[in-house]
Amino acid sequence: MRERAEQLLRLLFDAPGKPRAWWSFFDALGQAISPDVSAMMLVEVSHPVPSTALFGIDTQYVAAGRLPRWSDGGTSIEALPEGAVFELPRLGGRIARNPVVQRLLGPAGLLPGPGLGVALGRDGKRVWALLLVLPRREGWTPSAADRALLSELAPFLPKAARLHERLLGAGALTSVLDRLVLGVVLLDDRGHVSYANRSAAELLGVEPGLSEFSPGSTRDARTEALYRGITPGGPDEGESALYRHPADGRPLQLLETDLDWSNEHGMAARRFRRALFIGDPKHGGDPTEKMDRLYGLTPSEAKLAWLLVGDFPLAEAASQLGITLSTARTVLKRILAKTGARRQASLVRLLLSGPGQLRDDAQPSRRGPSRTKRRRS
Repeated sequence: MRERAEQLLRLLFDAPGKPRAWWSFFDALGQAISPDVSAMMLVEVSHPVPSTALFGIDTQYVAAGRLPRWSDGGTSIEALPEGAVFELPRLGGRIARNPVVQRLLGPAGLLPGPGLGVALGRDGKRVWALLLVLPRREGWTPSAADRALLSELAPFLPKAARLHERLLGAGALTSVLDRLVLGVVLLDDRGHVSYANRSAAELLGVEPGLSEFSPGSTRDARTEALYRGITPGGPDEGESALYRHPADGRPLQLLETDLDWSNEHGMAARRFRRALFIGDPKHGGDPTEKMDRLYGLTPSEAKLAWLLVGDFPLAEAASQLGITLSTARTVLKRILAKTGARRQASLVRLLLSGPGQLRDDAQPSRRGPSRTKRRRS
């Protein structure tokens, strides 16, 4: 048994952050116990609606609602700490006929007990993530050796599950969002900061990056800093609002929105429930200088373009710059030619969503064919 446990632990330690390896560990665990069982991961989700998901290698089933709670020899599963091993009895008819049980276990070819389980994660009084070992044929029952094998692995499973959830997609998340001038903060289902990109972290004065999901109610330093500066929940869904920075009163534009996860994304849906996008005029340096570097705009062209981005009509922008409307139209034509935009609306979209929204330290050097020599007005 010791050799089997060591082999499984080597698989487990290599699995976090690698979806295929993670589910291969579950498959290997089931095979190590018996060819008549499968090891699966069960996750309960509260958002967007209460639901339960069952995962395994090439297996994913979701059912609306939560599972009825089983007990281990009279001890409630809810009383078990993370990493605790428990036995599932042969379920009674009432539980076996439960719609959630039938929708999950039936399509997966599993029987509702007897079996084994490990508590992987808990939130307050409820265990919401489980490892389950369930039979695929009648007559199998877990032995003392099966429980002993699972007990060897159990102390490492909750930490491995949390690390897997933290690493999964973290590289892509940080590499993309950290390049934005726009501050991005992701909140979990309790309103705690689960991620802040570099721009948001500089704005809040805290460390950037991902936080490990914790079910506790205590706010960390980043969450406290966020709520001192701005209060999420102010604007309506999808609408922006202006907030004042507590240090110098400069305006910060805040857009807040729910993240529309499918029910099967259990842990991710809990960890990344809501997104805040924070626009800070001090981030990214002088935007007119950036337009000069990116598109070859002269200072006067860049100033006009920036006013148009700020929703000024062309006539009002001309007045702000002290030029005639005719001159402004001529300058706009030059801007469109240099940026490749066909009309004013396309120009605004380009400047709001294009490379100008990247941080200076994230923009690669420009290489390739030389551009036409710039003409200064």
